[in-house]
Amino acid sequence: MERITEDQIARLVAFVYARISDAASLQGEARRAVAALRLVADKQVAAVRYLRASRSENAAVVEHANSSWNLLVSVARIWRDHSDFPVDAVVETFEFDADNPLMPTG
Repeated sequence: MERITEDQIARLVAFVYARISDAASLQGEARRAVAALRLVADKQVAAVRYLRASRSENAAVVEHANSSWNLLVSVARIWRDHSDFPVDAVVETFEFDADNPLMPTG
């Protein structure tokens, strides 16, 4: 998380929130899907901001912050073809092995 700047966080968060529709204007399954996406984004944004502010050196806290950021990046990638996609803000905190994506490389 140290290499992710506050500006990158702000731009990614703004981009994701701008893409998520207002659930109140939808019905049925679309409404539930948008509400779920909003909930995922809210939780990841809150975790990233909280964990960044805590400046903890605890490995579990750092790992949680990294995971929250990476999930937020994954949500943003839903709209990777959008003209406003913040390419320079969508930086993952660690790379994954293509053969074993659940394990970080190196």
